[in-house]
This record gives sequence, C-alpha cells and structure tokens, in this order.
Amino acid sequence: MNIYNNVHTPFAKACEDRLLSSIGKNVSKHRARAEAVQNGSKRQSSGLLHADTTIDNYAKIAQKYAVWMKENHPDCRRLLIAHKRHYDREFVQSIIDEGRKPATIKTYTADVAFLHNCTMREVHSERPVVCAQDATRCRTFSEDEYNRQLARRTSKGQSAIADIMQICRMAGLRKDEAQQIRRENFLHTQDGWVCHVTGSNKSHRLRQDESVVHTKGGRERTIEIVPRYENILQEILARAEPGTPICSQIPDRVNIHGIRALYAAELYLLYARQIEQIPPNERTRENGKDRPSRYVDHQGKVWDRRALLRVSASLGHNRSEVVVQNYLWVLR
Repeated sequence: MNIYNNVHTPFAKACEDRLLSSIGKNVSKHRARAEAVQNGSKRQSSGLLHADTTIDNYAKIAQKYAVWMKENHPDCRRLLIAHKRHYDREFVQSIIDEGRKPATIKTYTADVAFLHNCTMREVHSERPVVCAQDATRCRTFSEDEYNRQLARRTSKGQSAIADIMQICRMAGLRKDEAQQIRRENFLHTQDGWVCHVTGSNKSHRLRQDESVVHTKGGRERTIEIVPRYENILQEILARAEPGTPICSQIPDRVNIHGIRALYAAELYLLYARQIEQIPPNERTRENGKDRPSRYVDHQGKVWDRRALLRVSASLGHNRSEVVVQNYLWVLR
C-alpha cells in the first residue's frame, strides 16, 4: 500500500493510515461485525478489512480519492474535515457525472464510507441504486448454453476446462476458487460428497493433505455437492493429479457465474418445500434474528427461507435476499 508515496499529501497519508489500522486478517468477520454493531456502530460492518483482495481494492479507490482531493481541495489534510465539508459527496458525484455504472458507484461510495467510518447514505444519499434485475452478465445463461459450452470444450480436447465446468455445476464455486481447487478439497462424508474450502485460516483443514483455497472475504465453508453428480465427480477426481489444481486457467468465455446460478437453483429445488406446506407462522433463524420462513421478495414471489439459507451457506453468502436477487432468477 503506497498511497502516500504516490500522492504525497497529508490527506493521502490519512487515507493510508486509516486503511492500515483497519487490516484484520485472520479475524472473524462475523464476530467482529456483531461486536461493532453491539457497540453502537451505524455501519453493518466489522470495520475491518479481512482479505488481501479487499485491501488492494480499497487502497486503489482511496488513492483515486486522494488524487481527486489534491486536485480539488489541496488544503484539506484530514478525513474528518473532508466529511464535514461534504468533499466525500463531491467525489462520489464526480464518479456519477462520469457516467459510471451503479455497481461501480456503489463500490466507490462503500470505500469512501469506510474511510470516513460512516454509512454510504451519509456520503451520498441520492446515488443511483443497484438493481439486480438490470445485471446482464449471466441473465441469458441457461442449461442449454452450459451444455453447449461443455460440449465445445470437450470436442476441442480441453478436458481440464470441461472437468472444472462440471465441478462448478455440482459445487457452485466462484471462478477464483475454481482455479485453485484440487482433488484434496473433496471429501466423502456420511451425508455424501462435499467440497471444503479453508479460506484464509489454514488451520481449518479437514484433513492433513487438504489444499488451502483462498475465498472471498477469507471465509471458510463446506459446500454441498448436488447428489446426482457424485459419480461424475468421482470420475474427475480419479484422473486428477494429486496436489495440482484441476484447472488453473479458466477462459473468460466460460460463464462460471452463470454455472454458479444453475447450481444454486438446483440445490434450492432439492431442499425447498412447497410453500403451502410451510406454516404461515413458522420462523427461521437468519443472522441472529427470527424471521418468517416464508420469504417474500420484492416482486411478490414466495420462497422457502430454510432452503435459501442452505443454498446461501454453500455459495459463501449469509442472506436470503442475496441468493434470490443474484442467483435464483433462473427459477422465475
């Protein structure tokens, strides 16, 4: 992190110091967040940066913020003054004026809010809202398209890519996780096959030869394998080299996020109850709160919250809303 060395202003130094003081590698994100909220934090966040990728991304935006401040408000030296004078809002507004996408604007706003230890609404309450239905990266992806991609890779003799596509279909891995996964990460339990990823905590290995897989946010998780693919999984693992990634380079044209959505939809259908079978007054525990087991999304569709949380755990999330908005569009 070289924000000050690159910008050479007191404000840049303040940004760098703020980020360096907030690094929380190997600290439980969920425990730290619960403690922060309990202590009165307005931000639903741990207030720490837990993963290398997060630190790098925040540092890049913080440096852009520092450069913008140097050009527009060179006399400002402190984060507190910048927030009081609404320079943070001006910066985000400049990103909006550039015509950036709502998701990009949200990322910049989140970074600036972190630097100022406030909420995104306090930075800019009128920024464009991110709508999941507007996302286009995989909305047209389907089972037919997956089969066409798989057949194409197989016909070209790209067996490693075909194998990792099938693994993603049965385990819903993210692309960066899929490029690290080895056969040692798969375990057969009394309930069937699972894929275990350690995250940033290497001590969480379930067996001695298990490979470390870096995950988003450094979170460990055990992924349920869709049962009907277990025979295919065993065939892939039998021909995989020990201690070596099954496929270390996945072409961008392979839509891993779309495959991940297919996995989420299939796993949900596997465990979801018919809505009429869910008692109207039944409650399910989510993020420490009792919530109705019948989850109603923004479009009025009703889902089984218990099944949503089971899917969410395998995907590496912890909220029903995220699963419905970003993955289960396949089922609409």
